[in-house]
Amino acid sequence: MGAILISLNIIYSFSTIFLILFILLILGWTYFYYRRTIPDLNTRDKILLYFLRILALIFIVLSTGELAIETITSRTEKPVTAIIVDNSKSIQIDKDIILEKLPFIIQKAKNSNQNIEVFFFDDNVKQISIDSLDKLNFEGHSTNISKALSEIIKNKSERNYQNLILITDGIYNSGENPIYQTEKLEMPAIIFGVGDPKPKNDISIDDIVTNDIVYAQNQTPLKVNIKSNGFENRQATISFFEDKKLIEKRTFTISGNYQEIEFNYTPETEGEKKLNFSITPLQGEYTEKNNFASKYIKVLSNKIKVLTIAGKPSYDLSFINQAIKSNKDFQLETLIEKPDGDFYPLFRNERFLDSANVIFFVGFPAANNSERFVRRVLSRIEKDNVPLFVLVNPDVDFNRLSLFKNYIPFDWRSAYGTASQIFIDVPEDKSKNEILNIASTNSAEVWNTFPPIFRVDREFLAKPESEVLSFFKLQTTRINQPLIISRNLNKHRSIAFLGFNIWRLKLLNAMKEEESIYFDRFINNSIKWLTSKEIEKNLKVKLNKKIFDINEKVNFIAQFYDEANQPVDDAQISLDIFEKGSKISTTFFKPLGNGIYSAELENLNKGDFEFQASTEYAGKKYSDNGRFSVTETELEYRDLTMREDLLKRMALITNGTYTHISSSDEFIQNLSNYLVKKEKPREVKSIFYAWNSTYVLIILILFLSLEWFLRKRWGLL
Repeated sequence: MGAILISLNIIYSFSTIFLILFILLILGWTYFYYRRTIPDLNTRDKILLYFLRILALIFIVLSTGELAIETITSRTEKPVTAIIVDNSKSIQIDKDIILEKLPFIIQKAKNSNQNIEVFFFDDNVKQISIDSLDKLNFEGHSTNISKALSEIIKNKSERNYQNLILITDGIYNSGENPIYQTEKLEMPAIIFGVGDPKPKNDISIDDIVTNDIVYAQNQTPLKVNIKSNGFENRQATISFFEDKKLIEKRTFTISGNYQEIEFNYTPETEGEKKLNFSITPLQGEYTEKNNFASKYIKVLSNKIKVLTIAGKPSYDLSFINQAIKSNKDFQLETLIEKPDGDFYPLFRNERFLDSANVIFFVGFPAANNSERFVRRVLSRIEKDNVPLFVLVNPDVDFNRLSLFKNYIPFDWRSAYGTASQIFIDVPEDKSKNEILNIASTNSAEVWNTFPPIFRVDREFLAKPESEVLSFFKLQTTRINQPLIISRNLNKHRSIAFLGFNIWRLKLLNAMKEEESIYFDRFINNSIKWLTSKEIEKNLKVKLNKKIFDINEKVNFIAQFYDEANQPVDDAQISLDIFEKGSKISTTFFKPLGNGIYSAELENLNKGDFEFQASTEYAGKKYSDNGRFSVTETELEYRDLTMREDLLKRMALITNGTYTHISSSDEFIQNLSNYLVKKEKPREVKSIFYAWNSTYVLIILILFLSLEWFLRKRWGLL
């Protein structure tokens, strides 16, 4: 639409009076300068030189005064319809009908006086032109509907999005539940469902549940979750391998749609192990690509010494200690200082502080703690980078806690009350985080149904390098402030739980055996994450996951610190890839700043790979290594049943419409009736800075050059 000028302002740093005086002086001085010339010029030539000089001088004065011209225009924007198409593998079988219907959907929307923007998504979101629909290949290795919706929400203020058309099967396996983003859309969602809502005859391994860190020579339980349909009471065989070594082969009877098979695993040696499970294919299965799954774990060797330090005895301390004692791989001691500087009789082994592998603060440091003891704890952490778990309750003295600011993952501001009752709110994409992964199914759902706890009324801020694992809710409203935070920086790890009375998480679930161990698992997971040996390395390489689809890029992130724990930005770090013991490629990391480097690989064949990153710096050699796998099966084959219930709910929330794409011809013909066609007025402000403009400088030079040229041509003195 055409723009209408509704405001024009001229801005300069001089006062208006001074500006007028300057212009009058320029006019007067130039007039007297060209009043008499040698040789004498005719009036026309004098006027030309007069105006060239005046304009040049006025431009100089205004530029010196930082002249700016501000314009505000108003224009009317046509409504925009965003069409978002699922590009993942799970709807590959329906790609023909999508490609057949999509052009008609686009054309009908265009005919409704709409601007059209087309996006496709899998784990990421990309915009494509209407003429580039052939870029839809339905090869995406995961589905993140929430990210696709958030992309529209993020740009809503810049674009006049009035309608959303979503084409998907609703099977999301990455990101959080799309319902959360749907509630923020504030526009009708017209949803075309794709796929079959009826379960297919199939059996698959849905998940492998075990600790990410286990100990050599200790028996560890593994649970394999199996989904099936159409094979009730049939016999099936599952095989368990450590790397390529067969650990156990077991025949079981298929019972129900979901069942859990438990294995006992005793690793013999420490190191990184790949656990593989596979089910022998059954006749009549929809696909065999989901019959196997793998998981990488770390096997450690030694017992871990855990020290809990409290400001005073509390239920939280008691329950945390019980959880630690329940694990035979941990050795526990507790220190509680009395106001007189002595320690409680059962909690006085201060020498244990010198050998502890991890320290828990439970309401510590408190006002009653001696300066000597607080400084001794700080000295131990500073000396050996001891990992830290901090539980914040009303006993904490924040002035003293500030002594530990380099070792905790959060900052804070002034208090605004005493304490409030809150509910834990873990985003769904944190469900598999190794600290929070406490359940055999959906850990986020378990966390979010825990009973309420309490939180000190103070604004807490996660440090930029920290990861927020959980927010909290007041009643049903999420507050975007952290509750559980982790940080891994400069070879030091820390976790903060910014709430207290967390004993309620266990006691109020004590009647249910499965749920009563969730609290213990959280404490155990925290200790194992905090004491992971990888923090001892100067050069560390991370993968965002260990198992990749054959179409995915494998992204590596490296962190490199010198012996003084300072980030190094100018190292040349090589990355060698090995398959079956033979090097197959070498590449180099690119520096990103602050000691962080990145590298990526693609077009790898299916298989198991090892990597080694190496560099030499200040005369010393540094390296890190690890393993990863590339497979042809991944999330998209885990769930094959269309989520029609979810799509209908999303349409209902937005006052939109749902229809299945296979029976949508009549709906598409009448699509215009469902689209919002509201045009939106928009004011656009623009500022032209004359004093900083190349164009103004060019004009000024032209005026002065032309004046000089004419004076020389006419022979003026």
